[in-house]
Amino acid sequence: MKRILNWYFSGNENMIAYYAEQDYNPVNIRLYAKDAPGAECKVDIRDDGVSILSDYAMLGGQQTLEELAGNFPHNNSTIEEGSVITCHIIDPGGAGGLSIQFEMESLGD
Repeated sequence: MKRILNWYFSGNENMIAYYAEQDYNPVNIRLYAKDAPGAECKVDIRDDGVSILSDYAMLGGQQTLEELAGNFPHNNSTIEEGSVITCHIIDPGGAGGLSIQFEMESLGD
């Protein structure tokens, strides 16, 4: 079973954290911005405070959509049950109305 976590940033710094109720493997990260950034927008997804990406997820300077934004390590580390999953804007690059979708697949299925 797949689970998609969503974060929306509109200039606020409110942190939304999600709880992993079972074990998951990361599948994909999508980035969408209402207003294209002027420079690269960089985003990090963390599992208990540790990045799960091999490099930041990025939205290019004039893009408003990136379907395959994140790169996971080849060993695709497991997000374990009980983990806290957070999203961090490393550099907004001027993006407005940024939406992040993080897709995971359950290991229990």
